[in-house]
Amino acid sequence: MPIIHTTRRGKRYFLHTGPKKGGGTRFFFSTDPDGPLADEIPAGFEVSETLNAQVSLRRKKPRLVLEEEEAHIRNALAKRRGPPHYAVEVRGDVLTIHESTTSLSSLASLDPRLTGGRLEELSRQFATFMPVMRFVLVDRERRHFAPERYCFRSSVEDWIPIGPPGTIASLAREYLKHLGKDSLYELF
Repeated sequence: MPIIHTTRRGKRYFLHTGPKKGGGTRFFFSTDPDGPLADEIPAGFEVSETLNAQVSLRRKKPRLVLEEEEAHIRNALAKRRGPPHYAVEVRGDVLTIHESTTSLSSLASLDPRLTGGRLEELSRQFATFMPVMRFVLVDRERRHFAPERYCFRSSVEDWIPIGPPGTIASLAREYLKHLGKDSLYELF
């Protein structure tokens, strides 16, 4: 049975196999269902889908951010009403918050018959995200994270620290209130 992954946008990807230079087998995802398909995921690997619905096969890594810490941020973001929408991504020791760049008004202009509920559903399904804030685990025993925000200035274009390390709960209280506001860019 071939490995098929359907993204949140509804696009299907098939895991293919092929020869590597120097011998061995390489694995890759493609939307093309034809060709040699893999019938299992190689040991030590997992299917990964980015927030922007790009699919790849990646080596499994240990999870360093606890599920409770991720859930705390997700719950805090879920209490926010209205656009923009946010998504959380955990990779290694970093918990990143992404902001949706998809606007409801631009979707509504595509088809004026779309209702509010359907517009909301489409904006979530086809949203494009960009990273805006992250918390980097700096002390595993005390579970302290360093808060950072993305700086969009052309001279910087990188993550910058915005405060001292703390627990996820204290950082969420201190910094999540700035998301979607100009005050975010005053943090450094």
